Amino acid sequence: MTTAATTDTGPGQGHVPDITAETGADEHEDGRERQGRLATSADLYRRWERQQWSVAEVRPARDMERWNALTPFMRQQMLGALAELEVGEVAVTRTLGTLIDSPPTEDDRIYLCTQLADEARHVRFFQTYLEDACGIDLDAAEGGDLEAAADYAKVFAPELARVTSEVRRSGDTESWYRALVYYHLITEGVLAATALRTTRFLARRLRLAALEEGLTNVTRDESRHVSFGLRAAEDGVARGYGRVVEDAHFEAIGMAAWVLVGPARHNPSPAIPAALAARAAQLRGSVDIGEERLVKQLRLIGLPELADRAQRAWRREIDKALSAYEERWSAPHPIRAAAARAAAR
Repeated sequence: MTTAATTDTGPGQGHVPDITAETGADEHEDGRERQGRLATSADLYRRWERQQWSVAEVRPARDMERWNALTPFMRQQMLGALAELEVGEVAVTRTLGTLIDSPPTEDDRIYLCTQLADEARHVRFFQTYLEDACGIDLDAAEGGDLEAAADYAKVFAPELARVTSEVRRSGDTESWYRALVYYHLITEGVLAATALRTTRFLARRLRLAALEEGLTNVTRDESRHVSFGLRAAEDGVARGYGRVVEDAHFEAIGMAAWVLVGPARHNPSPAIPAALAARAAQLRGSVDIGEERLVKQLRLIGLPELADRAQRAWRREIDKALSAYEERWSAPHPIRAAAARAAAR
C-alpha cells in the first residue's frame, strides 16, 4: 500500500511540503508557504484521517531474504541508520504528551493527539522491521547494544526530555515554544527529515521493498508533523515569541550536528579511492541536507535574518564533530579523508 510522500493540496487545505524533497525541487512551494499557505491544525487533522496505513500491511518480513544478501558492511550501516530512527521515534513518543497538555489552541491539541498515534506506529514499524527483517532481538543484548549506540539517545534525547518536562512543570507559553523547536523543527524537521531522505534512497537502491514502503509512509506522516511545527512556530514569532524560537534553535544546533556526524560511531574510510569518494559524498550529503533544512525552516517561520548566522553555526558545529571523531578514532572521518585525498591530487 505504498503511497508517495508528496505534497497534498486542495481548496482550503493549506500546504504540507514533502520534508525529503530535493533542494530546489519545491521552490514554488516555498513561495506559497511564505504567503500563508501552510496547513492549519484542522487541515492536518483531516489529512491524518485520509492518510492512514498499517504496519501489518507493509509486511516487513518480506525483506528478510534481501537483507541477508547484503554485505556485512552494508548491513551494519543500515542497522545504524535504523537504530537512530527507532530510538528517535521512541523518544518523541515518550515526550509529546507535554506538548498536548497546553497548546495555544484546541485545534492544536486535537491534531497533536493524532501525531502521538503516528509516533507510536512509527516505533512499531521500526521495531518490527529490525526484528522480522533484520533478525535483531530487541529484548536481548544485541538489541540493547544497538539502541544504546545511537547518538540521538545519548546526545539529543535527554535534552528533549528536559525541555518537554519544563512545559509540564512551568505551564508557560515560552516553554511550549522552546519545546516545539526542539521537537518539531530540530528532531523532526532537521534530523528525522535528513535520516529519512538518505535511508529511503538506500532502501530503494538495495531493493528493500518493505523498508522503502514503510519509510515512505513514515515520511508522509513526518511531513504533517513538521508542517505543524512550522505553522505553530510562525504563529509564535508573530505573537512575540521570536526570541524564544531563535534561542531554542541555536541551543540545539550543536547537538543536531553531533548526531548527524556521530563521532562515537566508527566509520572507517574505504581504501579504494572511488569507494572513499562515494562514501564521503553520501555522508557529506546528509550534513548538507541538515543545513538546508535548518535554513529553509528559519525562512518559513518568519526569521530569515537568522539564516546566515545559523548556517555559520551549523558548519562550525559540524567541524567540531568531525574533529571529535578524529580524536576518538585516531583517524580522519571519511568526509575529511576524501577531502584530503582530493586536495593532494
